[in-house]
Parts: sequence; structure tokens; C-alpha cells
Amino acid sequence: MSSPSHSYGFSATDPRPSSVLPAVFLVSAAAIADEIFLIRLLSVRFWPHFVPLILSQAMLGFGASGIAIHLLREPIGRSPGRVFPWLVLLAAPAFDLAFRASLLVPFDPYILLWDPFAWLPFALFFLLLSVPFFLVGSAVGLPLSFRIGNPGVVYGASFAGSAAGALIALPALSLLPTESLLKGATALGFAGALFVVPRARGGISVSRAAAAAASLALILLPAPDLRLSPYKDLAVAGRLPGARMLGVRAGPSGDFRALSAPGLHIAPGLSFRFDGEIPSQAALFADGEFRGVIPQGGGADPPRYLSWFPSSLPYRLAARPEVLQLSLRGTEGILEAAANGASSLTVVEPAGEAAALLGNLRSFSGDPPASLRLSIREEGARNYLARGEGRFDIVEIHGVSSSTFSSVGIHAAGEAFLLTREGIGAALSGTKPDGMLAVSGWLKSPARESVKILRTLREEMEGMGLRPVPERVLMVRGWGSFTIVAKRIPLTPAEREAADRFCAETGFEVVWPPARGRSEEPGERALAAAVQAALIGGAEKEGALFDLRPATDDSPYFYRFLRLGAIGEFRRSLGSQWVPFLEWGVLFLLISLAVSSAVAAVLLLPPVLFGGGKGGRPPVSLAGYFSALGFGYMLVELTFLKTGILLLGDPVGAASAAIGGFSFCSGAGSMLSGRIGGDEAMRRWIFPGIAILSAGGYLFLSIAAPRILPLPAGVRVALFLAAMAPAGFLMGIPFPAGLSRLSAAGSRAIPFAWGVNGFCSVAGASLAAAGALWFGLRGTLLAGSLLYLLAGALFRRLGEGQQI
Repeated sequence: MSSPSHSYGFSATDPRPSSVLPAVFLVSAAAIADEIFLIRLLSVRFWPHFVPLILSQAMLGFGASGIAIHLLREPIGRSPGRVFPWLVLLAAPAFDLAFRASLLVPFDPYILLWDPFAWLPFALFFLLLSVPFFLVGSAVGLPLSFRIGNPGVVYGASFAGSAAGALIALPALSLLPTESLLKGATALGFAGALFVVPRARGGISVSRAAAAAASLALILLPAPDLRLSPYKDLAVAGRLPGARMLGVRAGPSGDFRALSAPGLHIAPGLSFRFDGEIPSQAALFADGEFRGVIPQGGGADPPRYLSWFPSSLPYRLAARPEVLQLSLRGTEGILEAAANGASSLTVVEPAGEAAALLGNLRSFSGDPPASLRLSIREEGARNYLARGEGRFDIVEIHGVSSSTFSSVGIHAAGEAFLLTREGIGAALSGTKPDGMLAVSGWLKSPARESVKILRTLREEMEGMGLRPVPERVLMVRGWGSFTIVAKRIPLTPAEREAADRFCAETGFEVVWPPARGRSEEPGERALAAAVQAALIGGAEKEGALFDLRPATDDSPYFYRFLRLGAIGEFRRSLGSQWVPFLEWGVLFLLISLAVSSAVAAVLLLPPVLFGGGKGGRPPVSLAGYFSALGFGYMLVELTFLKTGILLLGDPVGAASAAIGGFSFCSGAGSMLSGRIGGDEAMRRWIFPGIAILSAGGYLFLSIAAPRILPLPAGVRVALFLAAMAPAGFLMGIPFPAGLSRLSAAGSRAIPFAWGVNGFCSVAGASLAAAGALWFGLRGTLLAGSLLYLLAGALFRRLGEGQQI
């Protein structure tokens, strides 16, 4: 479909018309880089579960930009060429200034639920962060709304810029200190600003040059202090007397820091019967959350206390074992293996930054134990297990639950592919025929993680034909932690006796198999009953407060326990003590969706009610079409992204590949939309093609995952991009095709359409995450495909009837 012949010109003092595309490209790159950098910065300041709530509200600025252009279309329309450069010039410094200003807002997300006045600083907080997105959205929406160039090419330049921003952000996470990340977004914005400084007929606009110089000055300013939440593990440790930072290493996987203090002694779950000394320690933090312990000088002589945890149980059942640990927890895991007589240790850790930081701290921690053959593999656990390079006497999964503040449901909305049925099955398959899988964590009341692990083991082992499961499982508990041991063959009487001796020595307790005639407290009886039900089977009780069904690769949310319907029961029975049972990750995701929808509804009403001019109410087809595109795009893109986390073994790499890949392919489709976006092609090929290709690409990755996981990283990335590319290309066509159809009909609703699409894209991100939690990745992908079919049904009605 061709663009209309009418377009707005540039005056002699306006920037060159040729500057529009590079400026749109660069500010779009800056915006997506800013989004990625804010994810890191807000994760460090608060926790990952706050990021969807805060960032989605900030990105409502994209939708608000369309509404603002629509309401101000008369004054803007008199000289859009004069407005456009100032949107670019203001966006560049806004990336840095908005974040600096937000640091001054006294904002505590945890009191939003019970203090209505807390929403006022929160509103100011997200309004400040939304400013750069509003300006970038306006800079992209203005050329689309006033037909400055071909809509498909302008929209394609925006997509291409987003792809470039995602690719640039990845190395920037390593090259820039965390506090200085937004300098990268500001630099991209500054580059875009340089294109709008020259005048169309030569010379330089002094006022625009001065505005561009402001961005350069911000890049040279010192980075601000991040002002961590006082509840963050790193903030708590940093307040200890004599605390000092030993090292920092940042990269795509996170911001890793090691901190020591004279009063730092971390040993959660240590037996009360240990009467030795705990050496000086440093703590390892990832994005401000506790990650592990680094005992001082432990390499030469592993500390004795490391043999007095429940996690030492498997070492008492094997002589000189070959061990696989599926994460680094400081150097404590390495030293625990050495202290308990391991002959070799392989550690799989996807975060290369953590391994590099530990390597830089050998002056504090000492060299690795000489008695231990040590190998550290920097890759995803599922990727390593899928290759089956070796079989081990012990495969350890440690830290499935935490004793720190980060344990209160913060990660309930996060993917945990290692703890799905498929992940546990892969770990069990990595053991020797008589080897064992050991899973350890913090024991909570009521028991959740421990019982869910047992249920997962039972279902997976029964699926592997390993029956009866109860004869292949041991569980011990200490005063605060647990360890579960599972074998592919039944445990021998000698192994059970060894477990009994271990518990008698350390003061721990064998939970399974249960001892006869044991007198138990009510809490112990409840744990014993839950463990027995998990191992022997049986349907969950009607009205159960927690969902303890095993997670799967289609719904990899191991840490989602609380049933939404149980919140009222908790409040009634526990009063103010119900908060620890609340899963903040899920709750803030739902709040994010609700607030996004409410704000969108409020901001979309003024154009409908006070559109002015010749128009009336917008037809349902316009709002429905662009809403379906916004929601559908995010549902499809984020489903692929979550699948990429499994296949690539790296959440940030998967995000960059998915966002960058979809943006690049959609940008190419958008630029070619004028050639292939005719009415008949849209109806017969484009919309059905999106539905079929998105479903087909996802099913290919899902079904072929066992064969893709062991492949080299480059091949996995190539297959991931190849699966998404056809759908991504076609997904770039409907939006510019819809704008061209409105433009051909003389509609004044193009800015409104831009706003609707922006609002629904933002809300769609929260909707996709919530949909995956309850309906799985396949259900979310199916919903996205159906939305594109709905958009196809509405396409032919665009431009009919009165427009606002």
C-alpha cells in the first residue's frame, strides 16, 4: 500500500529532512539500551520483581506520546519540522537526568500495599522514569503522524535502532560500571542529537547545538550513588563496622561484588554441635543479593565447619566421590567438597563474572585445594547436563531456597529451568548408576520448596521407570535447612545406617525414611506428613493454600507456590503476620498489569471524549486492531524470550537475542510493508502467516530442545534466531500497513493509533508474564497468535466510519 502524496516540509532553519531516519534510529537504540540498563539498575537498587512494575509504568510514556501528539496535532501540524529536533535533543539528556531525579524520591515499594500515601512518591518515581520514553515515543510518533517520510521506513528505522540498542547494551554491561550504565544510553541519544543540529540549508543552529552539548556534559559527570534499598543483602552487610569492598565485576549476567567485614560470619544451617571456629569471611553478592561465602585462606586447609551442614550428607555415603555442582556459591561449595573428601569437582556456572571475580580474590581466599581436581565450566546447567560429558558420584543443586530477605517470594515470577521436571530428570541422569542427586536449601514452615522438590522427583523418577520412589530417597533436616538425596537404585541398608550415624553426630534429623515411635512436635508432624504425601502420592487437598505441583519447561515457575485465592484466608487467619507468605514477585506483576491497564484507560479517554475537529468516537476496529497488535507482539516475543532462557542458558543473552532479533526482523518487514502490505496479501498471507509461523517456530524450539541444548552456543543462537525470524519479519508489517490505510482514508487518528499500540505493548509485557505463570508458554503463544488473527479480521475495516 503506497503512502499518501501529502507530506509536511522542512523550513530553512529546520534540520535536514535526511536527518529524520538516523535520528529515529539512534534515539530508538538509546531507548532500548536505557530499558536494558534500567533493568540492571533497578534490580540492584531493589529486586528483580519490582522491575516489571516500575519499568512498565515508565514505558507507558510511549503510549502517552501518541495521545499528546493527537491532542496537540493542530499546533504541531503547523511546523512539525521544528518540533521534531527538540524532541530528539531533549530525549538525549533525559535518559540520565530522569534516573538521577528518581534517586531523590523517597520510595519504598514494600509499603505500597498498606499505605495509600506511598503511591504518591511511587507515581512521581515512575513519572520521572517515563520522561525519556515519552520523548523518544514522540520523536518516533511525530514523523509517522505527520507523514514525514514513508511510515514503513520510519517505523523500520525505529525497529532497526531497537535491535542495535539491544546489541550495544550487551557489551556495555561489561565495559561500563553499573552506576555509569546510563551514560551509554545518553551517548546514543547524543549521537542522534548531532543529526538534528545542522540546518537544512547549511549552518548550525546555536540553540540546538547548546542543547546537544548538555548531553555531552552529562556523560562527563560522575555517576550517581545507586542508594540501595536498606533491606538489600548488600546494604545490610555494608552497614557492618569495618565493611570493605574487596572486588567488583559486572557484566551481562549481573553485578557481582565481594565484601568483607570483621563481624561477618555466615553459616546458615550449621550444626549446633560444631564447637570449632569459623574463619574470617567475605560475602559474594549478585545484583545486591547474597550469593555465597568466601572463607579467608580456605584453600590450603578447608575449614572444618564445612562438614557440619545437612548438605554434607551425600559425602558420607560415597568414598572419594567425583562431584558436580550446578552453581558457584562463593568458594564455600568448592571448599565443602574438599573438606568432605571429594577427589574431583566440576562446577557449572553461567555467570562468567562470578568466576572471574573469585579468581581475582585469591589473595584473600587462597588457591584452590591441592587435593581437589577442580574444573569450572562457564555455561548453563541444562546445556552442560544435556551433553552428558560425564557421570558423577554426586550431583549437587544447592540453595533452592534462601534464609535471607530475598526468600519472601521475590523470585516467584522468575524462570527456574533447572528445577522443572525435565531439569531434575537431566540432573538425575548425570549421576553414575549408583550415584546420587543432592538438593539442599532453607527449610520453611509450612514446607514448600522441599516438598515441591520431592513431588518433582517422584513424578520424574516414576516417568523414568524408577519405582518404588520412596526406597530411593533420603531427606535430612537441621535446625533451618534440609538436604534431599535421590538415587536411581534403591538405597542400601549401609547407606541408611550411614545417614543415621551422620545425624547422630551432627544433631540433625532423618525426615525420610521416618523413624518408628518418634515423638514429634506439631511442626515436625506436619513436615513428616507433607513429605510422606509427596513421596507416596495422592491428589492435592481441595482448597490447599499452596500449589506444590511440579514445574515443567512449559511453566518453569518453581517458586510460585501461593494460590491467589488463598490470600484472603491468610489475611483472615494470620492478621498482620500474613506478609511472609505473600509472593511479591507475582503480586507486583499483577499490580503492574492492573496499573498499566488503568493508566492506559485514563489517558486514552481524553482523545475519545474531546477529540475535537471533524471526528467523533473512534470505531471499535481502530482501537481493536492496534490493541491486538500491541498485545499480540509482546505475547509472541516474550514467549520466545523465555524459551531462549532455557536454550541459551543465559537470561540476558536470551533477552538481547529475542529483543534484537525480533526488532531487526520486524524492522525489515516494516521497511518492505509498502511493497507487500496490500489488502489482499494482508488478509490471505500476512496475518495467517504470523499465527502459523510464530506457533511453528515455538513448537520447533520446544520439541527440539533436547537436541538443541547440547549444541555449541553459536549454533544454539543461530537456531533460535532462525526459528523466530520468519514470524518476526511478518510481524513488522501490520502496524505500518494499518497507518497507511488510515492515512489513505484521510484519518486524523494516526497519533491515537500510535498511543493505543504503545499502551498495549507495555501492558502486553505484564500480560505475557502473567499468562505464562498460569497458562504456560504454549498457552501464551497461542493467545498471541489468536490476537493476530483478530487483527486480520479488523484490518479491512480500518478507515471506515468517523475517526477522531
